[in-house]
Amino acid sequence: MVGGLAAVPLTLVPASKAEALTFLTVPRVRIPVRQPGYQLATVQGDVVPFGAAARGSAPAVGLANPVVAVARTATGAGAWTATADGGVLTSGDARFYGSLGGRRINAAVVGVAATPTGHGYWLVSADGGVFAFGDAGYQGSLVGARLNAPVVELVPTPTGEGYWLTGADGGVFTFGDATFRGSVTGPLQGRVTSMAATPSGQGYWLVGTDGGVFAFGDAGYLGRPAGGQLRGEVVGIAASRSGRGYWLASSDGGVFSYGDAPFLGSSGGQAPARVVGIAAGAGRVSAVSEVAVEAPIIAPQLHNRYGNDISWPQCGGPVPAPGYGFGIVGVTHGRPFTRNLCLAQQWQWATSSSSAGSVYVNLASPVFGDPAGMHGPAGDCSPVDLPCQTYNHSANNIGAALAYAREVGVDAPMWWLDVEILNRWSANDALNTLTVKAAAETLQKAGIRAGVYSTPYMWRLITGGARIGLPAWVAGAPTDASAPAWCDAPEKDFTGGGVWLVQSLPVNFDVNYACTPVLTAQAATFRFPN
Repeated sequence: MVGGLAAVPLTLVPASKAEALTFLTVPRVRIPVRQPGYQLATVQGDVVPFGAAARGSAPAVGLANPVVAVARTATGAGAWTATADGGVLTSGDARFYGSLGGRRINAAVVGVAATPTGHGYWLVSADGGVFAFGDAGYQGSLVGARLNAPVVELVPTPTGEGYWLTGADGGVFTFGDATFRGSVTGPLQGRVTSMAATPSGQGYWLVGTDGGVFAFGDAGYLGRPAGGQLRGEVVGIAASRSGRGYWLASSDGGVFSYGDAPFLGSSGGQAPARVVGIAAGAGRVSAVSEVAVEAPIIAPQLHNRYGNDISWPQCGGPVPAPGYGFGIVGVTHGRPFTRNLCLAQQWQWATSSSSAGSVYVNLASPVFGDPAGMHGPAGDCSPVDLPCQTYNHSANNIGAALAYAREVGVDAPMWWLDVEILNRWSANDALNTLTVKAAAETLQKAGIRAGVYSTPYMWRLITGGARIGLPAWVAGAPTDASAPAWCDAPEKDFTGGGVWLVQSLPVNFDVNYACTPVLTAQAATFRFPN
């Protein structure tokens, strides 16, 4: 990564007879990609986590008004809950940007929705009033309009430049760049309670109290609870990250999963209080509290879209001078299970001078039969079970890197997986792809987002061009000035997850340009200095 791209051919040679056998068949990946989890919110203010959601929060004490809705932060490590009078409670890494507490409103608040950046949110009231805080933009409301039923939900578009409002009768109203894809017509068995949009923004689901699901646009109908399954009203719907699944939550804490949304548990029949909503995403613990200060908090922002990356080759030598917007540091010494001995000092460089920091870690295939691959999250492997050894080797490599990073005080919300031809790789594309997936899943279980550093050429050689949906950090732009154009070039998006960073060919130090996806998820990409 550091010091330019190596123009050397890649020779893929089987490491053993066992690996040679895998050329005959593509090994099946036995370890599924894990979903982030979900959180349920109760009327008393509990935030109850399931799956990869690390912890929840305790109920607030002495609430004058009930909690009515929940929204997760961009990182998935926190949540906002809203009360009927417009109060906003925070947990985890959710920041307070304002509320309606103490103000007179014409109708009760019924929903809260976070912006895509996580630096703001909207509240919506039953009469269609919309209230914007932080970087949430006001695009209009239904106040003054004749409504056939009260509004129950606001759902933002993926850009954050628009939103949908839906009524209890299934009516849908669009504002900003939100597109109308249809609404419920005809009589309903139960009133509509919630809405969720697809990741593309080209469709949405509505759900009713009886569990009826109505799909519009590119939202697919994937099922609903049978009548005998429900012990309470369905109060919320949340989409999986892919948009090919969804969860439904009922008032008694039951959770129903469809499509690729996995069931990760529920509090059905044991909920501490009536459940009022569901939000998909993991979270860290933080005592929930009602913030009395109304002044908005300004979220950290990159002051420069250009940054640098350094690692062990710069250990003890010069580093880029201040002026960089962000710094990215290598955790490993160019190979798995190694250490960049200057990580602590270089992390201090990355997060100084108003810069934001991130890290990367080197990946490679295992030497089959090596102890690092024989035991791990995939279990105890047989000598010929190469997928098992591949998964364990990669997961254990990430585990070692995480332990070292924590030891020296490095805490980044996103890690980049360095996939380059200079490291050892299998001749089997599927095994190499599994190495990347295992690393990403291990980070995800630790509450950390993963992206991939490579070039389209190297990625094709190593994985066969696998489309795994992770953010891409693409290297090889000929000049700093040409880097921005690579952000929107489809052929540079080698993972299918969008180009997030572009690295230009180095002069003294690698230079990287932050594309639009980074700007809309800055706190989830970089660690900003306090």
